[in-house]
Amino acid sequence: MGAEAGALPARRPRSPDAVSPRDHLRVAPDARRRRLRARLLMVGIALVTVASLFTLVGFRVVAAQSAFTLDRLTKERTNEQLRYERLREDVAHRSSPAAIIAAARGLGMVDAPQQAFLWAPKAASHETTPTATPQPLAPTSYEHAKKALDQNP
Repeated sequence: MGAEAGALPARRPRSPDAVSPRDHLRVAPDARRRRLRARLLMVGIALVTVASLFTLVGFRVVAAQSAFTLDRLTKERTNEQLRYERLREDVAHRSSPAAIIAAARGLGMVDAPQQAFLWAPKAASHETTPTATPQPLAPTSYEHAKKALDQNP
C-alpha cells in the first residue's frame, strides 16, 4: 500500500516511555462531554434569562399603557359627571315655575283674571271587584268646569 493522496499518515506504534505533546493536550472523552454539557447549560440559562427580561419589559409596557387608559377613562368619567350635573341644573332651571311663566308669556299667553279649581273624583283602588262599577262624574261639577273653560279659552 502506497501513500494515497489525502490519506491520513499511518500511526506509529508508541513506546510506553515516549509521550508526545499531543497526549498532554488531549482531554478524556468524559471530561469533554461534561464541559459541553456545562456550556450548553450556561447558554440555556442565558437564553432563559434574556427571554425573562424581555417578558418582564413587555409586561411593564402593557401595565403602563393600561395606566394611561385608566387615567383617560377617569378624566372622561369626571367630565361626564360634570356635564350631567350641568344638564340637571339646566333642567331644574327650565322647569321652574318662573321659567315656565316667562316662556308662556313669550308665547303670547296672558294671566287669567280669576283662578278656578277643578275637582276630580278619587282614583279607583287597585283591587277592583267584579261587581264594582265606576261612578259617573257629577253633572254639576262637569257643567261648572265646562262653563269655566268656555269663558276663558
